[in-house]
Amino acid sequence: MNKVLIIGAGVMGSALAVHLGNKGQGVNLWGTQWDNEILDDMKKSGRHSGLDVVVPNGIDLYYEHQLEEAFKDVKLIIIAVISKGMGYISKKINPYLNKKHVILTVTKGIDEDTLTTMTQVVEQSLPTELKNQISIVKLGGPIIAIELAKGKFTEGIFASKDIEAAIYSADIFRSPKFRTNISNDIDGVELCAAFKNSYAIAMGIIEGLEGDFNNPKAAIMARGSIEMANIVDAFGGNRETALGIAGVGDYYVTSQGGRNGKLGSLLGQGNSVEQALEIMNNATVEGIPMTLNGYKLLKELENQGRIVLKRDAPLFLEIYNILYDEKSIKDGINSYWNE
Repeated sequence: MNKVLIIGAGVMGSALAVHLGNKGQGVNLWGTQWDNEILDDMKKSGRHSGLDVVVPNGIDLYYEHQLEEAFKDVKLIIIAVISKGMGYISKKINPYLNKKHVILTVTKGIDEDTLTTMTQVVEQSLPTELKNQISIVKLGGPIIAIELAKGKFTEGIFASKDIEAAIYSADIFRSPKFRTNISNDIDGVELCAAFKNSYAIAMGIIEGLEGDFNNPKAAIMARGSIEMANIVDAFGGNRETALGIAGVGDYYVTSQGGRNGKLGSLLGQGNSVEQALEIMNNATVEGIPMTLNGYKLLKELENQGRIVLKRDAPLFLEIYNILYDEKSIKDGINSYWNE
């Protein structure tokens, strides 16, 4: 059996390793320079303290200087690093790649320099001789790391231009508690994974502003889903992707908690972005840079005549105005509701 290499020993990378290890799949978990403490803790205690789970047998741990060794007997390579590090990591693994490898990404976002998806960052980083030779798969859907690691029912979608690669990846992950779906709409899955962070901020804002009432939350959930479908369509993907597990599913689970929703709630309660982040101890909130990068991408699409922001993504536009154009929460929400 080929082993699986997971690049990045953060919470999500570790959760994927635990899931695969529990089903008997051999895993090489490689950590970046920022993962040394996590790796040390797992080696010493046999547990992952952040996930509160036992590290199963069959998971071998590797430090940053052991990347070449971590590639031994590997076919599937899973990249699970933050979006800012995707370009760097994609280039770092290049010397060890061959055409038999399959790369799966779980990173969510839009690259701030190129305004491309994470999959496109990987594709563009491949060595010339391997371009169009290595299949790339995207894993999307409502997957919270700690719930996956604890064996809760989970469903994901594996998307790729190479359906056989998507099926291969799904087969490795499938278990009695992990349901899998296959798609060729990798761009749609990527965009949903990125934009749902911005819409989760909107969900938090409406809760902070209105309280825990269902009418406004349901409206924001529906509108965000529709707008993601419009965005995916404008990019050339399938609208149905946004209305399924990759879109609505991921959007819902992100809106139920986490940093994006917390930031939105604090904004809705009257705090500025700076004040909200200070209350959150300056935690990284993915939806903040994503909203800026997403806005730039949508403006490019608008300039190409493929989308009209005010018509097709009015809620996203107000999120951008609140975060980056100093528009007040009440003015932004009122503008959306009374347009």
